[in-house]
Amino acid sequence: MQHADAIQKKRLTAMFAIDAVCFVLAGAAIIGYVAFKQGWLAPVFIGAIAVGLGAQIWFILGWMKAAKQDEEGRAS
Repeated sequence: MQHADAIQKKRLTAMFAIDAVCFVLAGAAIIGYVAFKQGWLAPVFIGAIAVGLGAQIWFILGWMKAAKQDEEGRAS
């Protein structure tokens, strides 16, 4: 079980790092889009939001997989 915990801790750290980068990128993109009228930054904003959300989904799916394996291990 400790191996799975270590993997989940790495996933959590990676998710936080990806979300932090996406947060900063999305903020800069929306400011550039609205304040400086740079139309090409709208897809950058949407992409940063999508990647950040994808990182969270990736973490949750890994968590669910680890919980399922833990339950199967207890049943055996």
